[in-house]
Amino acid sequence: MKNRLSLAALLVAAACASAETKELTVAVTGKGGPAVVRVLLGDGADNYKSASVTGGPFETTVFPAQLFTDKTREAVFVLPAGSAAGTVKLTLDTAEAQPSSTGGKAPAFAWTDPEGEHPVLTYDGKPVLAYVRPKFDPAATPPKKTPIENPTIKVYHHLFDETGKVQLTNGPQGQFPHHRGIFFGFNRVSYEGKQADVWHCRNGESEQHTGFVLREAGPVFGGHTVTVAWNGRDGKPFASELRQLTVYQAPKGRLVEFRSVLHTNLEKVRLDGDPQHAGFHFRANVEVEKTKAETYFMSPQGKGEKGKEVNWEPKGMKGPVNRPWTAMSFVIGGKRYTCVYLDHPDNPKEARQSERAYGRVGTYFEYDLTKDKPLAVKYRLWVQEGEVTPEQCAALSQAFVEPPSAMVK
Repeated sequence: MKNRLSLAALLVAAACASAETKELTVAVTGKGGPAVVRVLLGDGADNYKSASVTGGPFETTVFPAQLFTDKTREAVFVLPAGSAAGTVKLTLDTAEAQPSSTGGKAPAFAWTDPEGEHPVLTYDGKPVLAYVRPKFDPAATPPKKTPIENPTIKVYHHLFDETGKVQLTNGPQGQFPHHRGIFFGFNRVSYEGKQADVWHCRNGESEQHTGFVLREAGPVFGGHTVTVAWNGRDGKPFASELRQLTVYQAPKGRLVEFRSVLHTNLEKVRLDGDPQHAGFHFRANVEVEKTKAETYFMSPQGKGEKGKEVNWEPKGMKGPVNRPWTAMSFVIGGKRYTCVYLDHPDNPKEARQSERAYGRVGTYFEYDLTKDKPLAVKYRLWVQEGEVTPEQCAALSQAFVEPPSAMVK
C-alpha cells in the first residue's frame, strides 16, 4: 500500500512539475454587476486547460475563470456585484483545475444526459437548468376545456434555486398550462396566407427540438445551444431557431442569459401577438397561482402593491413599454424569490410589458422575419431567494447593456 501511495504521489508531483502557467495582467473597466467579463487571449491559448483570477475586486481570493475556445480564445469570469473595477491577475494553466482548499473537488457545472431525452445542467452536483424537449405528439392533446394541455407541444427550460431542491418554473400544469418555464414564441404568426400560434399550439403547431449544436460546462458557466423548428398547422417548419441558454455562477443567485436567432426561408413571416402570449418570458412554478396575493412587481417607475399588475393593453395601445428591467417577487414553499427580467436595447422595440401575479413576467414586440432579416434577441434573468432593490436591478441592467471591458496590459 505504501508503494502505491508513493507512486501516486510521484505521479501527481510529476504532473505538477510538467504543468506550465502564464500570468497576465488585465485591466477591467466598467460598473454594475454581477458582470460577465471576457478577456481575449488570442492565438496560443489552446494548450491551457484552467484559469483563475486574483487581485483587484477579488482581493486575496483565488477566483475561477473559464476558458472558452469555440470560435474566439477567451477567458471568462464573473465580477461580483458591488465590485469596483481594477487590475486583476489572470493565471492560465496547462493543468486541470486543482482541488479546493478543503481537499474536495472544486465545484463546477456539468451536464447529465446532455444529448438525451432529459438534459440537466448541474452545479456542484445540484440541478440548475433542465431542458424539456418532448417529441411532438398531436394525439397527446387532451379534450378541450381541461386544465392540462398537450405536454409535447413545445420545448422550454426549467430553472432551479441554489439548493437544487426547488423548481422555480412551471410545466404544463395549473390554470394557464400554455405558459411554461423559460420560453420564446409568438401566438399570432402569419405567412403565405396561413396562420400559426406557437404559444398555445392548439391546431397542430409546435416548437420541436431538432439538434444540439454546442455544450459548455466549467467552473464559471454552463449552458448549451440547440436548434428548434417552429412548425405551422400543417406540421411543416416556417422558421428555424438557434436557441442558447447560459447560466453563470454568481453569489446568492442565478444569472441566466438567453440568446436566440430565428431564420426563415420564406419571403416574409409576420410575428405578432399580445403581451401575455408572445415574446420571451419567465413563468414561475404553478404554486404561485395559490400565492399570487403575495406577488409584487418592481420597475424603474417604482414598486407595485402585492397582487397588482400593470400591463400594456392592446385595446387602448397604452401601458408600459421598453422597460430596461422588471422584477417579479413571488412565493414558493413559504419562501420569497425574485426574478429580475432584463431587456437589451438592441432587441426590437417597442417592447410591450406583461405582468401576471400568478407568476409570469415578459415582453413582446412585432417583427417581420424575412430571408435577409433574421430575428436576433438577447435577454437576461437574475433569480434569487429573497428580495432585490432598485439599485441592484439597475446594476444588473448596466452590466448587461454596458459589459465591462478587459484588456491585457
